[in-house]
Amino acid sequence: MLRVSALTVLFLLVMAVAAKSQSEQAGITGTVVDAQGRPIPGAAVEVQQAETKLVRGTRTGASGVYFLAGLPIGTYSAVISSAGFGEARVSGIRLSVGQTRTLDVTLSLAQQTAQVSVAARLSEVDQESAAIGDRIEQRQISSLPLNGRNWASMLPLIAGAVDPGTSDQRSVRFAGHGRDDNNFTLDGVDAGGISNQPQKTAVRLAIPTSAISEFKVDSTLFSAETGIGSGAQIVLASPAGTNQAHASVFEFLRNDLLDARNPFASGKQPFRLNQFGADFGGPIVKNQTFFFTAFEGLSQRLDQALQGFVPSASYRASLLAQSPALAPLIAAFPTAGVRQQPNDPATDLFAGLSPQRADETSGMLRLDHRFNDQTTVFLRVNADESVTDLPLSNLRDRTVTDTRPLNGVFTLTRVLSPSTLNETRLGFNQVFSRTSNITPLPYTLRVTGFTAVSSARTREEDDTSAAIIDNLSFTRGRHTLKTGVEVRRILTDPASSADGTLSYTSRDNFAANALDSASVTATLPLKRLRKTQVFAFVEDDYKAASNLTFHWGVRYSFFNVFHEADGRAVPFDFATCGGLCQPGAQFSNPRTKDIDPRVGVAWAPKRFGGKTVVRAGFGTYHGDGQLEDQNLPASNDVPRYALNSQQIPGLAFPIDPFLATAPGILSPRAQNRNRKDEYASEWGFSLQQALPLRFIGTISYFGNKGTDLQTITYANVPNPVTGLAPHPQFGQVEYRTNDSNSTFHALQLSAQRSLHSGWLLGANYMWSHAINDGSLGGGETDATTPENVFCRACERASSSFDIRHFFTANSVYELPFGAGKAFFSKPGALRSVLGGWSLSGIGTARSGRPVNVTISRAASAVPGGYNLTQRPDLTPGVSLTPPGGSTPAQWINPAAFRVPAPGTWGNAGRNLARGPSLYQLDLGLSKRVTWRERAALEFRVEAFNIFNRAQYGDPIGDFTVPSQFGVIQSTINTTPIGTGTPRQVQFMLRLGF
Repeated sequence: MLRVSALTVLFLLVMAVAAKSQSEQAGITGTVVDAQGRPIPGAAVEVQQAETKLVRGTRTGASGVYFLAGLPIGTYSAVISSAGFGEARVSGIRLSVGQTRTLDVTLSLAQQTAQVSVAARLSEVDQESAAIGDRIEQRQISSLPLNGRNWASMLPLIAGAVDPGTSDQRSVRFAGHGRDDNNFTLDGVDAGGISNQPQKTAVRLAIPTSAISEFKVDSTLFSAETGIGSGAQIVLASPAGTNQAHASVFEFLRNDLLDARNPFASGKQPFRLNQFGADFGGPIVKNQTFFFTAFEGLSQRLDQALQGFVPSASYRASLLAQSPALAPLIAAFPTAGVRQQPNDPATDLFAGLSPQRADETSGMLRLDHRFNDQTTVFLRVNADESVTDLPLSNLRDRTVTDTRPLNGVFTLTRVLSPSTLNETRLGFNQVFSRTSNITPLPYTLRVTGFTAVSSARTREEDDTSAAIIDNLSFTRGRHTLKTGVEVRRILTDPASSADGTLSYTSRDNFAANALDSASVTATLPLKRLRKTQVFAFVEDDYKAASNLTFHWGVRYSFFNVFHEADGRAVPFDFATCGGLCQPGAQFSNPRTKDIDPRVGVAWAPKRFGGKTVVRAGFGTYHGDGQLEDQNLPASNDVPRYALNSQQIPGLAFPIDPFLATAPGILSPRAQNRNRKDEYASEWGFSLQQALPLRFIGTISYFGNKGTDLQTITYANVPNPVTGLAPHPQFGQVEYRTNDSNSTFHALQLSAQRSLHSGWLLGANYMWSHAINDGSLGGGETDATTPENVFCRACERASSSFDIRHFFTANSVYELPFGAGKAFFSKPGALRSVLGGWSLSGIGTARSGRPVNVTISRAASAVPGGYNLTQRPDLTPGVSLTPPGGSTPAQWINPAAFRVPAPGTWGNAGRNLARGPSLYQLDLGLSKRVTWRERAALEFRVEAFNIFNRAQYGDPIGDFTVPSQFGVIQSTINTTPIGTGTPRQVQFMLRLGF
């Protein structure tokens, strides 16, 4: 295996004795000039943080430019002075996460007899960055109505985001990229799920809202100092203690009393949720040592509505009479809670309730210490444990998951000189997860026309990433130079029990036990997969003028490839090994030339008084994708079999006799040993304008092209003409490579108003179009194997997460009554009754998601026998919309499709249809009562989907059974949290000191 040479590592470390403050911190820049506009070199600039009295200072260069990096988020005052000039004092400078604010100052000559005149202008618009994205303030985190109190449910509020799902880490996409292209960091270190970038589905409190101060998302066009991956950079900052001690305790309470009924349930679903916690922070030694700690827990119980298709009593009897060997399979389908379908005597409709249980506890501790104003450190640890017991499908299957994330960071910040800052970080991230499926079958059973029954599989993962990060920034004249390096070690230990799938392409075949295909994997023992990654960058922010900033830089990424520490992994490659390679052979050849140039410009025309900014940028962005897609050799040390009826006439259940005698059924998993790392070329332009009432309006165009994206296909497929496989000693081989492409274009309109005078508002609308050819970039649920493995171009279509229209709005508004407000501010009964009220809300609207129309076909009916992900033919001249319009009972017109002729592929395109749109409004109303200005009690009521619009899920896209095709069986969200639930009401009580 290729290693990074010692010389290379030494060079990177020397080059990057470490960059600007890590992006979860902030900075101030600007120009100091005299009354005639001439730069004042050597002017002293000193800022002080109000919360901790931290003081930082620097001096302007020859061009009058200064830059202060590495400032903790908070509120600052600034003093600017120079010999012979008056002194400027500016207060109330609020710095948010990842923000660099521009403060330009004009100093007048000092006079003994007259008052000195100074002018300072703190820019409202962003004059420093070309990136497109947003920040979420602490008030939004604490006050917006969040269904489930998961911070990730605010990600759709970011410019550049779309949410095809239910508003969590696993559903939100940015700027056309997949979910596994996103990069999550907390206090500058990795905070993702490691094997997959998002955290596990079961985890909600790994980073609880009470342990987040603010967060920032760069959706696209971020600079060279930022970014592991081509997707959004989600940067979270934990709260630090201050000189003012503060604490709070809270509880959110929900039950089904005021909730609306799920449209697919006969009555209300019993539901209980308690989410509770406390936080406490303050000084240990005033102005020097601080602490902050938080705890949060939840207990949730729901009876989930289920609906599926199961065999009818008459069908069961016929099957058992014809094929008694299928008794254990047919017994896996429920018989209680079913009703007959008059138009389909073979199928009953199952409907019922199944309990969901979720319990989770999370804790966080942060310690900050200031040795002096030049040297500070902090240590932060987060720990979480989640246990869920949930329905696995629309039948009676269940899955139990135990997940335990752990995350920590130690950061040392040193001011080496007034113009030089160094930061060193040690980061640790671990996610342990064990998932056990509780079902009656050892195999997944797929019968076209019936709802699938899952297998009793157990899967375990123990993933760890550890990193050392060092960043340096220094200012020289008009240049702010930044350089940095990160060395990251990744360890992932997967294991799973035996698994398999039985597939019958029709109910008639099932009754006759004519098995179309089957796959079997033996128990996979624990593997120890390891790799070391190196990232480095150099960037120059050049302030050509006080109103014009250029960014240029380059980022280097060495993602490396896994190796198995005990040499037990077995790569598979026809070209270099003729099939199975030797145990311990190299998975693939690592790429060593992932070099990404990035440029950007921000220009604030002087004629508009600094209220208008034009920004543009271009860059390339390499990514590692989903790590689970890179460990295929780890599953080849045990037998994997694939059988189909074309290869094995008479294939039937039980399949054990065929495994012992059938030739050419060994089916390893393979990945391209010369795979490339995926990358995106991104470009964009935006115009930002300061508007009346403190609004900031932005119009943006941005786009990208994804290249060498990872995709899934199959190799060793029989030739459609000859019917012969290239390597008859093997069966079909799952093959992952990097030969896919994507394109994305978007127009974004945004309006933002930070909290001022009790009112905060943000709104984003985006028109976009995401196109790909079935790449894996979005995660395993976005991937589709091709209809024809010999025609990747035939898969080019709108991506699975293409949302053409997406709009979000959020607001927090304090009613203008009570102390410090415009009305009833004097003490009295009216102030007590009317004061302290606030309104908050989130509105979401989006167009429908793509629906891929498929058909199940026997291997003998498809060229070459490859029958995965087949599509039907289109019926010429027939609309996809049913006569009379789309309804949940018939969303797609079945007359628009027909069965392809034997020996041909269907001509319908991928993702041809569209599912229902979504419109939702969540509102909150709170009352805050204060006592002696030291304690406050807040009561809040929140209503999610307040108008109770039915948020339907996507229709069945399988055309094989026309009576089921196009039918919607559930809402988009079958859980009680996130976007897309029926109307729900939640109460909150918080006591703060």
